[in-house]
Amino acid sequence: VLKADAASALRMLEGEKPFDCIFMDPPYGNEIEKEILEYLSHSKLVSQDTIIIVEADLKTSFDYLEDLGFQIMKYKKYKTNAHVFIERKEL
Repeated sequence: VLKADAASALRMLEGEKPFDCIFMDPPYGNEIEKEILEYLSHSKLVSQDTIIIVEADLKTSFDYLEDLGFQIMKYKKYKTNAHVFIERKEL
């Protein structure tokens, strides 16, 4: 367990082997998921096999993912939120 905000924790973990799965449940409406995904797009913590799951408000847009080298592999909608399953785009 790291006692740090997500961005600081990721920087501390940089250099470790890639994660198999990353789950984010950031506060809605602050675009924190975008900030973290921008970081992860250049990080060695994410491999071609890493799955990133973001819990997000239904209004959250992920239209920037392709520019970061990611794509949505699954979108699971619930009453008030969604789980967005993200992977690296094929090279």
